[in-house]
Amino acid sequence: MTNPAGPSGLQPGQWGVTGNGGIPAKASHTEGNVKTTLQNRFASDQFSGLGGGLIAMIVSFIGAGIAAILGGFATVLDAINHTVNDDYVAQLPTITDHSQRLADVEEQFYQLVLQGNAIVFIDGDTYIPTPGVLSIDIILIAAGAGGAAGRWDVLADLRSGGGGGGGGGEVHDSIPAALLPVDGSGNFLPIPIEIGTGGTGGTGSGSPGQGGGNTDFGSGDSMLSAIGGNGGAVLATNAGSPGGIGGVGVITGGAGGRGAAGNGGISATNGGNSSSEAEIAGGGGGGGGGGTPIWSAMLGGGGGISPGGSSPGAAGTVPSTLVTTGGGGGAGANSGNARAGNGAKPAGGGGGGYGGSGASTNGGHGANGIAFIIERFT
Repeated sequence: MTNPAGPSGLQPGQWGVTGNGGIPAKASHTEGNVKTTLQNRFASDQFSGLGGGLIAMIVSFIGAGIAAILGGFATVLDAINHTVNDDYVAQLPTITDHSQRLADVEEQFYQLVLQGNAIVFIDGDTYIPTPGVLSIDIILIAAGAGGAAGRWDVLADLRSGGGGGGGGGEVHDSIPAALLPVDGSGNFLPIPIEIGTGGTGGTGSGSPGQGGGNTDFGSGDSMLSAIGGNGGAVLATNAGSPGGIGGVGVITGGAGGRGAAGNGGISATNGGNSSSEAEIAGGGGGGGGGGTPIWSAMLGGGGGISPGGSSPGAAGTVPSTLVTTGGGGGAGANSGNARAGNGAKPAGGGGGGYGGSGASTNGGHGANGIAFIIERFT
């Protein structure tokens, strides 16, 4: 960078020009030096504090949303640097599919639970409140997701156990009768209820598990929803195959366990639990991660007070009829298992399949959701 010459050039005495035609104060202001100075200044404490603060604010406000979008990775940088790749992006439509519902076959029944006599819905139906009811307690549990199939390969570094499916989330609330829909004469109107279908486990080498369906009460702006778990993925990477995140709710479903990676890359992990410390409540447990020839499959997570699959290939435990919680997640598969363990009804996530040298094991299926309604008259 140089000073522009005027029509007749700069003369000594003009603008600080010396006898040799230079400007002492500008001698070091070359283009390269200016760039270096600005870069160093931006990296200094004067700027890094502002940048770090903005980044921290962004992560604080949208971290949970990013985790859901990226399938449960801890941070954006973790996703970019470690596990997000074209295979994972291609699996996202299946992993995050929560649209499937059970057909309306008008099946509901009464079941005595710890909270009282509950009306139980296990498929699509409508609920009409009983005249004179003062309030209703609702418990919605979404469906569990399927675990991914394992990935086999002749190259040891490319073998992967499937990630476990996430358990369905749980929503519970008490609704005063005054908030329930009525017609012009004050009669209660039917309220639609949709029950999520469990996600299917991945079949064949390298197939992801399907997401679990949502369970809904009501419609439009008045709808309450428990969100199904995300399906497990399977990737040819030493970082392991990510399990699906648990479904969103008042109590989050258990996360699916990580599938083991290749030839000594990383071990599988257990499925996560879904429970409450304050009461007997919870969604579905997450499925355990699948194994490889050198890493064992892991166990399913608990749903409420129901354990997950306690040995490779075992299904989760079904809860007692007295409680309104999800079931345990299925365990991941080893080479000797026919398939990974299925999640227990309701809401348990399926385990991840085995990835070996000449064969792979299918992922376990997620379990359907359920809804309980308890009417209160006093």
